[in-house]
Amino acid sequence: MPEQHTGSMRVMSIMAHQDDFELTAGGTFAALRQAYGDRVQMRVLTTTRGASGHHQISSEETFRRREAEARSSAALIGADYECLVCLDGSHLHGQVFVDRNVCGGLWNAIRDFEPDVVFCPPVPQDPLAGVHIDHCNTALAIRLIAYQLIVPNAYPTMNGPVKTRFRQPLIVNVDDGYSEEAAFHIRQDVRGTYERKLEMFLCHESQAFEWLPFTYGYDRPWDRDEAIAHVAKRHQKMNERYGQADDIPSEYFRITRWAREPEPGEIERVFPQMLATRYTG
Repeated sequence: MPEQHTGSMRVMSIMAHQDDFELTAGGTFAALRQAYGDRVQMRVLTTTRGASGHHQISSEETFRRREAEARSSAALIGADYECLVCLDGSHLHGQVFVDRNVCGGLWNAIRDFEPDVVFCPPVPQDPLAGVHIDHCNTALAIRLIAYQLIVPNAYPTMNGPVKTRFRQPLIVNVDDGYSEEAAFHIRQDVRGTYERKLEMFLCHESQAFEWLPFTYGYDRPWDRDEAIAHVAKRHQKMNERYGQADDIPSEYFRITRWAREPEPGEIERVFPQMLATRYTG
């Protein structure tokens, strides 16, 4: 059987864009670093270059900036950052579509890192919910390849020899601000890592100060205080949506059955600042 990471943990974030991770799971990853130190290894992966996410600069310049910002953010918690390499060796500009090229790239990326836990967006369930094509299809692709992760020849192996045995990860859904669905299994208290979460988010200058205010209808960039206020408001709205009548900054998660189920005590290990759980297995 494949070796288990006894006494250590490997966690992976797979999101569509370079600032998605910080807003949905950054506080939790910071809490894992705080709790386990060097015993946790982290990788942050985006499925797109994020190159269409700016209103003033070119796609190539946007990609260069967003890559640099993502690396700076990940470095604050000792994580690696990479942009998905598809089967044909390319990066996705944006507009994720679920095809063999994308699925094979994700299959390789996950099998290469061998995570114990993968954090990713949810597949929206409400047909009336709004969606972001990149979020929705990133989630769908991960769901579709979850079983295939144990299949040694499901896709061509891109890095190193074929791995005959592979231990499936636990796959956890983060909150999605587009579908705004409000069911959760885990509420994680991120007060203890909130400042680090903010610091990570603010590394994404092209997003926090330029692109986000444009999408909200501003005709000027935000300053630092406005960007920080945006994150605080986001947390407040999440608490309200999830029916939590307090102002504790929190991150919300659902435990999927896309791959394996949690082992005894694993949820407590993965969420060291868990405030509430509704998971019953």
